Amino acid sequence: MLHVTFLAHSGFLVEDGKRCYVFDYYKDPNNIVWQLAKRGRELWFFVSHTHGDHFNPSITEFDGPQTRYICHQDVPLEGKVKKCITMRPGQDALLDDVVKTNTANIDSDSIFHAGDLNWWHWLGDTPENNADAKRMAWREFKELEGLSVDVAMFPVDNRLEDAMEWGSIEFLRRVQVNKAFIPMHLNGPLWTPSVYFKALFGEVSIWEPQKDGDEATF
Repeated sequence: MLHVTFLAHSGFLVEDGKRCYVFDYYKDPNNIVWQLAKRGRELWFFVSHTHGDHFNPSITEFDGPQTRYICHQDVPLEGKVKKCITMRPGQDALLDDVVKTNTANIDSDSIFHAGDLNWWHWLGDTPENNADAKRMAWREFKELEGLSVDVAMFPVDNRLEDAMEWGSIEFLRRVQVNKAFIPMHLNGPLWTPSVYFKALFGEVSIWEPQKDGDEATF
C-alpha cells in the first residue's frame, strides 16, 4: 500500500511504511519533508532533471546516514552528499529495490514519475519546432511500450492549451496504470478531463490533488 502526498507542482512524497520516497522536490509549503526528517525517517530523493521547478539544491540539507539521492546524470550532487546514485536515461540501478529511469519498484508496487517527459506541443510555435517535439516524445514513449505501473505522475500543463492532454493520452496508450494516474505540472487551474479523454480511458482511476499537502492511499 502506498501513501502519496502532493508537495507542490511536480513534487510528491510516497510512503510505504518502511521509508519515504521524495520525487522532484521543488518546494514544500507545508514543511512535510522536514517534519519527517526531524522524526528520523529514511528519505530517498529522486531527481528527474535539473530544471528549477524539479530540482531544488536545498535537498542537500536533508543529507544524513538514512538519506539517499537517486538523480539524473546531469544533476550536480555527486560528491556533495554521502549517498548519491546518478543514472542515465534507460539505466537500471539495483538498490534495496530495482530502480529504473522514471520508475521505482517498491516491494509489490511500482511508481512512475515522468519529470518533464511529455508531448510539448506549443500552439504558437513553429511547425518545425512542434515536429521536433513530437519526434522526441514518440522516441521516449516508445521506450515505455508495454510498461505496467501502479501509480503514474504525469504532466498535464495548462500552458499547452488545447494540446494539454496530448501527452497523457499517448502515455496511457502505451502504459497500463493499475491504481492511479496523477496529473502534475499544471501551471494553472485544476484539470478537468475532456470527454475524449474519458472515452479513451474511462477505466483509469485519476487522483488530482486539490491543493499542496493533499494525501491519498492506493
